[in-house]
Amino acid sequence: MTDLYSTSPRRFPAPSLRVTASPDVDAAEATVVLALRTDSSPAVLDQAIAAARRERAALRAIVFGTDTTTAPSTSPLAECTRLGASLAEAGLAYEVQRAGSDLAEQVLDLADRHAAVVIVMAAKRRSPVVKLLLGSSAQQVILEAECPVLLVK
Repeated sequence: MTDLYSTSPRRFPAPSLRVTASPDVDAAEATVVLALRTDSSPAVLDQAIAAARRERAALRAIVFGTDTTTAPSTSPLAECTRLGASLAEAGLAYEVQRAGSDLAEQVLDLADRHAAVVIVMAAKRRSPVVKLLLGSSAQQVILEAECPVLLVK
C-alpha cells in the first residue's frame, strides 16, 4: 500500500544556513543572538553589538526579510555578507546565517545550542488583527525563550 502522507527521505543533506563567521566564534563562552530584519533601524544592530560587548559574547545573527509565520523569510546573501563585514569591523566574534523556513525555531535553536545570554530582535508594529491572522516570529520567541528577549524598533 502506498503511503501518501509521509515525506520521502532527503537524497541530499540540507544546505548550511551559515553564510559567514569569524574563526573564533565557536570558542566563545557566551552568545548574543540577533534576529535582524533587512528593513530594521540601525538601532537594532547597535543594541546587539552593545549587548555582545557588555557580556563579552559572540554575536550570532540571523538575517530575514519578513516576520510572519505564514510567509517564507528571505535573506539576500548580500545583506548577510554586509552584516558580517560590519561585525568584523566592530571587532566581535560573529556568525551570520540566512533565515530558514521557520525563523522563530531557528532563533530559539541557536539560543539554546549556544546558551544565549540575550536575544535581540527587530520588532515591527502590527495591529492585533494582523498578528492574529499572520502570526509573528517575535511573539513565538518571546513565549518560548529561556533567556531575556530585547525587542528594538
